[in-house]
Amino acid sequence: MITLPVTAHFVVSYDDTLAANATHASGADLAQSVLDYCEYDYARLSALFGNLMLQPQNLPIAVNVVAGSGGASNDGLGAVAGGYAPTINATVAANDSFLEPGGLEPLIVAELAEIFMAAQGPGWNPGWSDGESLSRVCGQILYPENAALFATGSSWYSPTTFANPGDWIDAVEQTDQDLVSVGCGSLFFNYLAYQFNYTWPAIVAAAPVMNQTLAEAASTLGVAGGGYAAFLKLLQTSFPSGNLHSASTSFLQQFDDVFPLGPAPAQLPSLFMRHNTADTGTSHSPPLSNSPDIIMKNAVVANPQATYSTPASIASANESDAAVLAGQTNYLYLRVWNGGAAAAQNAFATVYYSPPATLVTPSMWTLIGDSYFATVPTASAVQVSAIGIPWPADQIPAAGHYCFVATVGNNYQPAPNPETLANFATFQDYYNYILGNNNITWRNFNVVNFAAGQIQRPFGPLVPLPFLLSGAWTGEENFQFETVAALPKGSVLALQAADWIGRSLTPTRTYMTAVRDLATDPANTARLRIALPADAVHALGEIKLPARTAAASHLLVSIPRSQHDKPYEIAILQRYKGQQLGPTNCRLVPQR
Repeated sequence: MITLPVTAHFVVSYDDTLAANATHASGADLAQSVLDYCEYDYARLSALFGNLMLQPQNLPIAVNVVAGSGGASNDGLGAVAGGYAPTINATVAANDSFLEPGGLEPLIVAELAEIFMAAQGPGWNPGWSDGESLSRVCGQILYPENAALFATGSSWYSPTTFANPGDWIDAVEQTDQDLVSVGCGSLFFNYLAYQFNYTWPAIVAAAPVMNQTLAEAASTLGVAGGGYAAFLKLLQTSFPSGNLHSASTSFLQQFDDVFPLGPAPAQLPSLFMRHNTADTGTSHSPPLSNSPDIIMKNAVVANPQATYSTPASIASANESDAAVLAGQTNYLYLRVWNGGAAAAQNAFATVYYSPPATLVTPSMWTLIGDSYFATVPTASAVQVSAIGIPWPADQIPAAGHYCFVATVGNNYQPAPNPETLANFATFQDYYNYILGNNNITWRNFNVVNFAAGQIQRPFGPLVPLPFLLSGAWTGEENFQFETVAALPKGSVLALQAADWIGRSLTPTRTYMTAVRDLATDPANTARLRIALPADAVHALGEIKLPARTAAASHLLVSIPRSQHDKPYEIAILQRYKGQQLGPTNCRLVPQR
């Protein structure tokens, strides 16, 4: 066994004979990913359990990544009672399908939740159906993209059982191996959170200390009579065939969060994140890719809510650090707002990254992480991620230029996700959706150091600012492009793109320079360089882009050395039917 560096609460080890194969990553890579996120997940679970902290005698928790039958287990109940540190064993089977870094963390969360139950004291029993249900739900909460891994509701409510599936709300099964009782509990936990709008910390705090039933927990929360009869009736009314999901629902969408059901409340929340500091949640006025509510920091912020909720901070679009630092963990903090008439319970904000592009299509998004908000009040009370979303060093791509995409929502206002957006039948549908929903935003900028950029090749003294000139994924569409720059006198600005792009722009450009570039796109080495005004808004023209175009391109810039005393920004904007979709913002900063 190889042991990785010890953290505040964990010691992670792995079997060095666990090699990568056709279906899963190596033990070393899986263990490193567990190490990347274990402290983040500890902090998030602690918040769900009322800021509970394990005692020193129960630390550090050992996490072992080993070969086995697949799954995870822990000895937390005995360890906490015995006053020693628990162990979590995560086993990797030879045929675990495509288990990559990021795949074990939800399982570790479920096991860690059972250790927290043991430390919480009387109430949830991790060895019985109530505790097993809660542990699986914790995996769903902290890793919503992997919620399907924990779905057991269909084991209890199905076409063969729905008429009388069995009451595991007023009773508890004294084992954690019965998926029928666990499935009932998992659905009921989601029912409490998303039908009644109880927050997850409140539900976890309502631990049943008398008879250990979910009915007792529901009664503690205020659900009359424990709630089983109404719970079952609602499911039978909503799913009369016994199928919780349609036949066309993909596996990854078959989770136990099927609520809310029935008529929507008269007053609803309206969650949003701002596109710019002038945005009040009701418009898509440009600029669209400089969201002040996506805040990237190189180090942990001690009190994000206090730091980023002041009037001065809210009015600033410059709270982010200048650049993502390679070789270390960086952190993302998200600010969310609610412009609706009702508070939003159990909201989730998610952040992705993409290569910089004029149109950041869903296929480009790569998940960074999620932030949970128990309650987002109405009016002007902004809520900030209580715990920074880590972006570990080994997860950061090699390139130094990024576009962050963030979404926010809850069950009454689902957040857009890549799968939903990519499944629109036409680009017009996507366009209409984005215009009609303000719960998605971007922060898209490049950071280039003047001096470092001066010596890059093959552009000589010109600093290259790479981006993808991208089209719709649904079919061929017409787009308009323009550049925005306010560079000092003596600066040079140019666009360098594939030859076919330069020659397809209308109106036809008279002055273009043909160049050869073997590195940017080996399939399109013939490039055209188009000189641009360095201090104006300039219409590049219109072009019909084939479906799924993602053409590697550059803005090239040179600024006189005498003007290297302050930062500058350049943008290339893409429009569809006159509406800005999202620019690539390039920021140049003086050498530090």
